[in-house]
Amino acid sequence: MGKMLKPTLLSVSLITVMSGAAVAPALGNITTAFPGTNPTLIKLILTLPAMFIIPFTFISGKLSAVMPKRTVLLIGIALYIAGGLGGGFVNSIGMLLVFRALLGMGVGLIMPLSTSLVADFYEGDARTKMMGQVGASNNLGGIIALVLSGWLASISWRFSFGVYLLGLFVALLVLLFLPAPPRAGQEVKKMKEKLPEKLYGLAAAMFLLMVAFYSIPTNMSLFIEGNGFGGAETSGIVMSLNSVGGIIAGLTLSRVKNILQKYMITVLLGVVALGYVLISTAQVLLPVVVGVGLIGFGFGSLMPLILVQVTQSVEREQTVTAMAVVSSMIYLGQFLSPVILDAAGVILGNETISFTYRFTGAVIAALSIGWLAKTILARKPVRSES
Repeated sequence: MGKMLKPTLLSVSLITVMSGAAVAPALGNITTAFPGTNPTLIKLILTLPAMFIIPFTFISGKLSAVMPKRTVLLIGIALYIAGGLGGGFVNSIGMLLVFRALLGMGVGLIMPLSTSLVADFYEGDARTKMMGQVGASNNLGGIIALVLSGWLASISWRFSFGVYLLGLFVALLVLLFLPAPPRAGQEVKKMKEKLPEKLYGLAAAMFLLMVAFYSIPTNMSLFIEGNGFGGAETSGIVMSLNSVGGIIAGLTLSRVKNILQKYMITVLLGVVALGYVLISTAQVLLPVVVGVGLIGFGFGSLMPLILVQVTQSVEREQTVTAMAVVSSMIYLGQFLSPVILDAAGVILGNETISFTYRFTGAVIAALSIGWLAKTILARKPVRSES
């Protein structure tokens, strides 16, 4: 493998998971630019891409069976750039959402390939390590996008969409350094075989994680400005700390797993719950900063663990399809996150953002306690935690 293969694969991961949330720091300014717009419609700027990502993850799998993955990837990156940049040139929320949909189509083509290509070129421990680095790269992309977007949004909300120019850099690396992965002769046949039941359990777990995780990008800008902690630039910096935690998690995944062993999931869920408690009770900015970092570390460890399990649960020729299933749940969770959490606030009689974070923390704390009980009662270590 060439020396530039790893940087090229990691560069693709820079523009995937946080793609919809890249302009999150600008939400407050966009709300001001379009007065009278329903707040839920404003949040769709971040979450609408997910509804187009979902079908296009499966289209990515189908296209990859009949054309080179590299070609599918470049088509996806072209849609990513066009849909991302286009949002900065619109004069209505409606047209802005049209371009966000185009962005979602591009990310849908990219997302399954960003992880299935790792399975194509890496095996065993090298794959696990690389998957952790992919998670770190996801979060590095989040830092770059959120900090840059927050700074640009302080000039104009339109400028914040310039963060999607990062796609040009990724396209260049793919064109120059990504070789064609080996294709198995039975690929189409394998893709038609039934996927294991375990995969759907992993996909459901990823969905629930994303419902909780996306409460940060969809609410944090409004939370910080509403509590007088700062403006768009502050929001961008604070949300980037979520990604800092994720980078640390990705780079230390193997070491942390060796230390915590069968208690890893319990501890990580507890860390996430603590982060939400700190945010929900904050009277100043510092607890918010710490809480966001803890949440980033917890989710940044849990998500790569699930992705490794996905690649191990299917045949190599099924990885694109398997990743499409899991990716669809990632983005369905992103899309439904504000809907589910806002509905919980309505049902429980408290629609404040502080309550959203408090409720999310309580649910995750309950899951941590439940998983601890399951671990203690088990006669042998739980496989999914190893």
